[in-house]
Amino acid sequence: MVALVLVPVLLGVALYKVPARPAKAIALAGQGWLAWRALTLFARATRDGTFTQVLGGDDTLLYVSLRAERTALALVLLTVLLITAALVYALGEPYFDTKLLLLLLVLQGLVAGLFLTDDVFNLFVLFEVTTLTVILLVMFKKDRRNTYDGLYYLMVQIVAMTFFLFGLAYLYRTFGVLSVTEIGLLVQHGVDPRTLVLPFAFMLTGIALKAGLFPLFSYVPRSYGNPGAPTVVLMLMSGLLVKAALFWIARLVTLFAPALDTSRLLLAIGLATGVAGAAWALAQTDVRLLLAYSTVSQAGLILLGLAAGTPAATGGATAHLITHALAKSVLFLTAAMIARRYGSTRLADLRGVARRMPLLTVVSAVAVLGIVGAPFTAGAASKDLILAGSTGPWAQAAVWTVNLATMLVFVRYAAMFVGTPQREPAPRAAAGAAHPGTGTGTGTGTGTGTAAKTGVVAALAAVLLAAGVLAPQAGRLLLGDGVAVPAGTTAAKVGAFALTLAVALAAHRFAAPAVRRWRAPLGRSLSLPHACLAVTVFFAATALYATLVTRAVPG
Repeated sequence: MVALVLVPVLLGVALYKVPARPAKAIALAGQGWLAWRALTLFARATRDGTFTQVLGGDDTLLYVSLRAERTALALVLLTVLLITAALVYALGEPYFDTKLLLLLLVLQGLVAGLFLTDDVFNLFVLFEVTTLTVILLVMFKKDRRNTYDGLYYLMVQIVAMTFFLFGLAYLYRTFGVLSVTEIGLLVQHGVDPRTLVLPFAFMLTGIALKAGLFPLFSYVPRSYGNPGAPTVVLMLMSGLLVKAALFWIARLVTLFAPALDTSRLLLAIGLATGVAGAAWALAQTDVRLLLAYSTVSQAGLILLGLAAGTPAATGGATAHLITHALAKSVLFLTAAMIARRYGSTRLADLRGVARRMPLLTVVSAVAVLGIVGAPFTAGAASKDLILAGSTGPWAQAAVWTVNLATMLVFVRYAAMFVGTPQREPAPRAAAGAAHPGTGTGTGTGTGTGTAAKTGVVAALAAVLLAAGVLAPQAGRLLLGDGVAVPAGTTAAKVGAFALTLAVALAAHRFAAPAVRRWRAPLGRSLSLPHACLAVTVFFAATALYATLVTRAVPG
């Protein structure tokens, strides 16, 4: 397992001074080896169950330990896939050099470590170093705005992870160990639940900001909307970093579950995040920000699955981590290619894409259908599990509300594939001159680079499509035999999807004036003091709730 963490980092360092062309080839060959290694470990976890690897000795209480289980290794495989896609997509881009290659490979190793670590202090360190790496990527194009946005992102992340550090200090004071597995066993064998209130509130607050939960997503416009961040960075932030945070929220919920009933809290936060993310997405005029806030909304849906706590809902949330990461990666990359063709990222300028770029339209349609949960897609399978596992009318109503909000967002997104733009697309050379080498994917590029980009998005869409067609088999591999993913669909599900689409189309047509009125307030970003205040309020509300729902643990 340690190779999955260290090899990408060491490879990036080794290739830093190598000429760009051979460095890219060696890096891609390394991805092939890492994929094989991750598949081997995944097969072992599927056959033998969860296992650990201790670094530095044999005692998990004294040395660094890595924990391999199905979900973590599946997410490591996803990491390899998306990093490989990022490397291939960047071929021919003027901004791609060995410095970017180093940062991407370092990020890959850190994210793999986030999924595999079983130590809360190492988790803190990995999150912090990952944050620094992402800041360097966001600030990759050096100018005043990039520097300011990067520093803003750094400061809010420092505040959030300071809360997390306080939480792990409380845990260590209470239990004397840092291993998540060992702490979980100690919680199950009896502990005063009141001693877990502050650790839970501190740690959840820190990770909630990284997941972009409501109201802690103030960094979104300053990172995803930054024109200097390469497109592949935006893809990886949505596809991997948010998913790593949600993965650890799931582990924290399981860790504290014997002593704290967090279901209502997660239900409230999930619903608020799902609706707020969709509302902010609808108010955006930039295609990148619409997609970014949609990621926030889907984080709320995943949280609703975790709130239910049933095997089906938790399994659906786990599956949606992967299906959403694949679909959103396709959409970020195709949106960048469309923006290159049109010379703009403004939604009002992006019209008639289906006529000008039919192949990208088909690829984008596969991703959109997956996110909205169209029948026979992987997104439908994961959302059906979340809905089936949600207990009580309020939980099911929350899931339906977020699904409707998601549909409304992508009805607006899909509008760019039809109609006529407000202005004609700029020629490719002019578009490149307007935004040289930026994260929107503008820039001249080459024919080979364009072919590589098209191949990447088509391959990711094919993986997403295969996951939908083979949903029962993929679900069995990911979730085990305890959660059954139904094959195919039913007339009731098709009817529910059609009704949701009809309501979203009607709402999009008649709610446009209201959206325009709310565009200005929802388009503003919180200042740093207000962002810190939001973190503090989130912590206080979480601690108050946890105090009220403590329950005795049998000793």
